[in-house]
Amino acid sequence: MYTPKELLIFLLTLSFPLFYSCAEKSQTTEPDIYVEDPNFKIVGYLGAGGFELIDSLQLTKLTYLNLAFANPDSEGKLVFSRNADIMPVVKKGHEAGLRVFISLAGGGTPDADVWKSLLKPEKRTQFIKNILEFVDTYGLDGVDVDIEWNLLPAIGELYNPFILELRDALHAQGKGITSALGATNLHEAISHKTLLTFDFINVMVYDKTGIWRPDDVGQHSPYSYAEDAIQFWTVEQRIPSHRITLGVPFYGYDFTPPARYISYKELIEKDPSNAYRDSLDLTYYNGIPTIVRKTELAKKELGGVMIWEISYDTNNELSLLRAIDQTLNAEDCDDSNP
Repeated sequence: MYTPKELLIFLLTLSFPLFYSCAEKSQTTEPDIYVEDPNFKIVGYLGAGGFELIDSLQLTKLTYLNLAFANPDSEGKLVFSRNADIMPVVKKGHEAGLRVFISLAGGGTPDADVWKSLLKPEKRTQFIKNILEFVDTYGLDGVDVDIEWNLLPAIGELYNPFILELRDALHAQGKGITSALGATNLHEAISHKTLLTFDFINVMVYDKTGIWRPDDVGQHSPYSYAEDAIQFWTVEQRIPSHRITLGVPFYGYDFTPPARYISYKELIEKDPSNAYRDSLDLTYYNGIPTIVRKTELAKKELGGVMIWEISYDTNNELSLLRAIDQTLNAEDCDDSNP
C-alpha cells in the first residue's frame, strides 16, 4: 500500500510525460488559419516583361494575380525575374481587389542544383522561412509553386516534404498555396496527399505541342485537350473539381521557319478577324470562340479559369479576358448559339 505522499508522487510521475508531450506539440504546431476561397477563380499570370503594361491591363476582371517568376539564389533568398521590383505591381493588384501570389520556379531554366540543395532536410526549413519573409515583405497573399518537368526530375522525392511544410507555414499566417501542373500527366514523385495539400491547382492545358516539336505541327491547346485534362484531374487523380482551374493560352505558335512563339495581341494587330479563328496558315492559337467554349466548360465543371499570360491580350473589344468575363457573367444561353 502507498502512503498519501507516495501516491501523490506516483501520480505526478505518470502525468508529467503526458503534460510535457502536449506542451511540446502546442509549441511546435501552429494553427491553420487559412480560410478557403469558395468563389470561381480567374487567375492571371504576369511576367516581368508585362509589368510596364500594368496600368492598361484589365485587372478587375481577375480574382488572382500570379507574378512569374521568383527563384532562389545560392543563399536561398528569392530573387524575382530580371530583378524586377514587384512592389508597384502588388499594390496595383490589391487596389483592384485581387489576391496576389508569387509564383516560384517556372518553365524556363531554374537552377536545379540550387533547388535540390535547398530542399534537403537540413536546409528546407530555412528556405521556407526565406519564402515567408519574401511574402511578408511584399504583402503577398500566397505562393504558387510552379515546379514543372524541367525541375521535377532533379528534385524528385524532395518535392512532397517541401510542399507539406510550406503549406503549414503559409496556412499558419492565413496565406494560400497553389500549384501549376500539367494537363494530362504527373511526375511519379508527386503524391496524392501532396496534391490535396494545394488550395487549388492551376492546370496548364496548353503546349500539347510546340515549336520544339517541328514534326508535330498543329494546335497546341485544342478544346479536346481541356476535356482530357478534366478527366485526368477529377477522375483519375481524384481531385475535387472545385480545386481545379482550367488553363487557357493567350498565345500561340507560328511553325513557319523560323518558328516562334506569338502573342494573341500580335495576331490581332496583324488582322482583327484573327480573333474569330484558331489558326492561320502554320500559326495555331485560341481565338474568342474557343476561349468562350472553354470558359463555359470550366464554369460548368471546375472551380476557375487560369490564363498564361495576361499581358499578351488586347485591351479592346477583341480581348480574350473580356470574352472570359462576359461568358462568366452572361445568363445561361442556348449552347447551339452562344
